[in-house]
Amino acid sequence: MLNINNGPELRNEINLIINRISNELINEFGKSKDEAMDLINRSEVEASLIKDKMGFHESPYNWAISILTEHNDYEALEKYLDH
Repeated sequence: MLNINNGPELRNEINLIINRISNELINEFGKSKDEAMDLINRSEVEASLIKDKMGFHESPYNWAISILTEHNDYEALEKYLDH
């Protein structure tokens, strides 16, 4: 994760939402912890949140769907959204 100088409160909020997104990817979409964190890191979620704080208003579930879509993981999306 990036090392930012925007204060410990922002750092804590970023870590919290990343953990929640990771949990969604694991629990709802069947990803392992390593897969979830890899997807989150490759999607540059942290940088996105630093750049635009409105991202904190998105639900972790919506973030997960966005990340899976960005990485064309249609198998995960179809498998878990069709039930």
